[in-house]
Amino acid sequence: MRLTRCLLPYFCIVKKNKNRLTLLLIASSMGLLLALQAFWLTNSYEKAYADMRKETNVLFRTTIFAMRDSLFTQSISPLYPDSINVFEAQLKIDSLRKELPEAASQVRVYVNTPNIKADTVEKILRPMAGRLRAGQFIAGKSFIIRMTPDTLSVDSINHYFSDALQKNNLLVPFKVQTIRQLPPRIDFTQRRFRMSEPQWEDSISDRIYSNKLQTDWVRFDPASRYSAILSDFRPLLLKQIAPQILFSAFLTILTTAAFVVMYRSMRAQQKLMELKNDFISNITHELKTPVTTVGVALEAIKNFKGQNNPELTTEYLNIAQNELNRLNILTDKILKTAIFEDKGVTYTAEPVDLHQVINQVIDSMKLVFKKQNAIVNFSTEGRDFSLLGGASHLTSVIYNLLDNALKYSLVNPNINIHLQENKETLTIRIQDNGIGIASEYKTKVFEKFFSRAYRRCPQH
Repeated sequence: MRLTRCLLPYFCIVKKNKNRLTLLLIASSMGLLLALQAFWLTNSYEKAYADMRKETNVLFRTTIFAMRDSLFTQSISPLYPDSINVFEAQLKIDSLRKELPEAASQVRVYVNTPNIKADTVEKILRPMAGRLRAGQFIAGKSFIIRMTPDTLSVDSINHYFSDALQKNNLLVPFKVQTIRQLPPRIDFTQRRFRMSEPQWEDSISDRIYSNKLQTDWVRFDPASRYSAILSDFRPLLLKQIAPQILFSAFLTILTTAAFVVMYRSMRAQQKLMELKNDFISNITHELKTPVTTVGVALEAIKNFKGQNNPELTTEYLNIAQNELNRLNILTDKILKTAIFEDKGVTYTAEPVDLHQVINQVIDSMKLVFKKQNAIVNFSTEGRDFSLLGGASHLTSVIYNLLDNALKYSLVNPNINIHLQENKETLTIRIQDNGIGIASEYKTKVFEKFFSRAYRRCPQH
């Protein structure tokens, strides 16, 4: 008995640690799976963002270049010497610093801007003339300077770029912005020079997870740049990676369901093992009790020399006979357990005197009570204690209750049995001085093969 009490806590601790390890492995596996899916979905989103950025850059650049080419084609017009908007200037060869062939160079200025003043033209041409004098030119080379507002209409850009986005199924709002900045001055007198592009800074930083995207700057002329800012495109990106999201959700649900089923199956196996151990413990006790009673009765007959006291011998033999009958009932019950599991407990209702059943059980356990120095008091309240039921099942119930009262009483068991007749029912109260039932186990006393001794193992 001491060895059993020592081993049961060990097995309970091992089972608890095994469950913790299993839960830890399941949680770790799910965590790694979710991390892998998050990494995969993040890469998919970044790829969709990069593809969209590349596609919008191409579309916007194509739109600007197409509009520039169209504007350039429309701006070509013939120049006549007698035009009122044309100023001609003769630059003599001897006015240049270096000697050139005898031919003269012509500079034609074409003004297409209304209400332009001569002072404005002079301010533009005077510095340019100085630069031309400082350079090297081929004799007879003509220069045409066209003064016209060569800019694109933002409304036109919005219209054509919107059409391009719709054709490519990119229905997102956008805003076109422009920046004008003159290029740096160039000194033509130096033999070696390097002309660098001005630094164009994006007004929006390139943040992948922001809800705004800015295309690259597109140059229309040396001074003008155009760019488009797209916004509220995140639903479009999520729609593009919707198959990956659905697959990840399906995989997560499937894996979680598999782990839940596996864990429940493991818990069911553990519970089945507990039921098996409880069954072995209980059935061993149930079979041991009548065998012990029969042994005590035979030992009493042997020690007291039954031939000298035939009444006592007859009483002990009746006790032994009753215990053997109960043992037979227990073996039949074990054989019928599977049937009861499938079809439930079946019995033939017959008239049973519950008062007589209790007396028979007390008489059968008299020697056991005597051996454990137990005091048993049986009292009744009423006259008619008959009912319709199964005599064998009621007998087993009374046996189990009295046997538990003996088993869980530490010293000198004191058992009080009270049978009370009500209007339509009978009430049995059995009170003892045992260790009692903890509150957490009161709802489990009717579970199959539940044992208080076995359930106490986690408390050690």
